[in-house]
Amino acid sequence: MLKKLLFLLAMVVLAAGPAAAQAPDEAKAFAKAKRDYDEGNYGPAREGYAQLVGAGSRNSAVFLNLGHANYRLGRNVEAAINYRRALALDPADAAARRSLEHVLAKLGVPGPGLGFAEIVGQYLPFDLLALGGSLLMWGGILVVVFAVFSPAPRRGTGFAGAFVAILGATAMVVAWAGDARISLAQKSVVTGEKVEARSTPADNAQKLASLPQGSEVTLVATRDDWSLVRLPIGVEGWVKSSELEPLVPAGGM
Repeated sequence: MLKKLLFLLAMVVLAAGPAAAQAPDEAKAFAKAKRDYDEGNYGPAREGYAQLVGAGSRNSAVFLNLGHANYRLGRNVEAAINYRRALALDPADAAARRSLEHVLAKLGVPGPGLGFAEIVGQYLPFDLLALGGSLLMWGGILVVVFAVFSPAPRRGTGFAGAFVAILGATAMVVAWAGDARISLAQKSVVTGEKVEARSTPADNAQKLASLPQGSEVTLVATRDDWSLVRLPIGVEGWVKSSELEPLVPAGGM
């Protein structure tokens, strides 16, 4: 048994080794980008933060500061996109929330509503919620198993264990639903000016609505150079894909 535990510990250490080796590099790149920003070099700062995002960073501070750099450069739509990404990763980030509301107000767009999972995430970090939910679920399952195989009847203990397991599973589902890769998977932001949603994927099709720059839509399907999106007014329309930016970046979140 001891040998198995030592083997598992060694595997964990080996798996964590590359991540630990990468952390200082990311911290160094983040510090350089922040220094550029503090010195008023917003272009290099934006490039530095963008490189971190391209490398797969899921640090909400990276997206927040990338939003700040874009805002300083007059790139309000890009700023809004990255503030939204930062808020999705950390719903409790008050700075990201204020910045998003400010830049959307400048664009004349109402702020996006938060789902149930993101509302919960304002008070409990998703990682903590997932860990706590996992512990509760497995703990509850063990209690149920104990109650079932106990020599004496333990119906109350079994019901209590089942309740704890269900509570833990619910917490895990909420944490999963709040993950930015899930909650924003089908979300895009309108980046083009004077974008019009049409009834079919054709330039001469009936216009259904005009979409303000910076507004958020839900992607339903794609066809060639067009995307079918669910509009804020509740209907679906076709928009040129080049006029949209997915909220989950190409490198993932």
